[in-house]
Amino acid sequence: MKPLDTQATLHVRCGSDIRDGLKHAGFIGDFLEFSDPFCQGPVPDLPRDAFIETRAAFIAGAYDLPGEAALERLRREYDALGRLGQYDHVVLWFEHDSYDQLILAFLMDAIATIQPETNIDVISVNHAPPSEAIDRFIGLGQLSTDGLIWCWNTQRQPLNSDMLTFGSKVWKAVRKDTPNDLKTLAETGNAPLPHMPEAVKRHLAELPDPQTGLSLTQKLTLQIIKDQGALPIGKVFGHLMRSYDPLPYLGDLMFWSEIQWMMDCQDPLFRLSPADENTYWAERTITLTETGEETLAGKLNFLDNFTGTRWVGGIQITPSAVA
Repeated sequence: MKPLDTQATLHVRCGSDIRDGLKHAGFIGDFLEFSDPFCQGPVPDLPRDAFIETRAAFIAGAYDLPGEAALERLRREYDALGRLGQYDHVVLWFEHDSYDQLILAFLMDAIATIQPETNIDVISVNHAPPSEAIDRFIGLGQLSTDGLIWCWNTQRQPLNSDMLTFGSKVWKAVRKDTPNDLKTLAETGNAPLPHMPEAVKRHLAELPDPQTGLSLTQKLTLQIIKDQGALPIGKVFGHLMRSYDPLPYLGDLMFWSEIQWMMDCQDPLFRLSPADENTYWAERTITLTETGEETLAGKLNFLDNFTGTRWVGGIQITPSAVA
């Protein structure tokens, strides 16, 4: 079988979920994972080294990873972007959610800055081919080898200056400490990167709702517990991804970090069943409290109860008492 790409091709993806699938599909190029999750944690407007250190510190703390290992990995991924020009062909593989699209925006800005002399294509998809029989398309990792080949043959577009300009604008807006520019970009019609405006809208939905003080993820988490009753956290995550979230983007550890941020409050929104060293977080049962119900209903504002710090891009969310 003739290879689809060449050994001088680099496939860039914000995770490792399709690495093996590409090999099995017959792709022979190199693979680069760049997976800094800009949809969570601080994304400040800082110089490169300070920015990477800030991101690594967040990743280590939020996902319970060793700090030095997180920093080393991020530095390796960021440094690898400077070598794109060593390949004849670079292909960016992304789906439509905010996890992927914010990383794609960063890459547009990085590529515009680096200006590698190479042929670059963008694959950005929001659905699977009918042959895949997937109930709800969430990500490229759901696709079979035939589905990945379909992406290559039908969804691949040459990178152009309009894509670079739009993505770079989005990236700069993500890092600002106000949402105004992002809100404008989210309303872009016929965007050069067609899935980015909706992803930006979903990202903006993580800002506190004026009445409840909750982000959309927080609101949906409480709504699931209210609708379904007490259940394991892993099942809450399943409901969120399968049906409740209009544009799901979280991984499982990312969702667990959201749960932990919701616990930074004076009066708990929910109760968790006890855990010991053998209990995996996803197995712990979560039960809504009266405070959680009243917050969900808008009778209480979570920011009046919140004691922690949360970030939406460059915007810091703090308790009402210190905001």
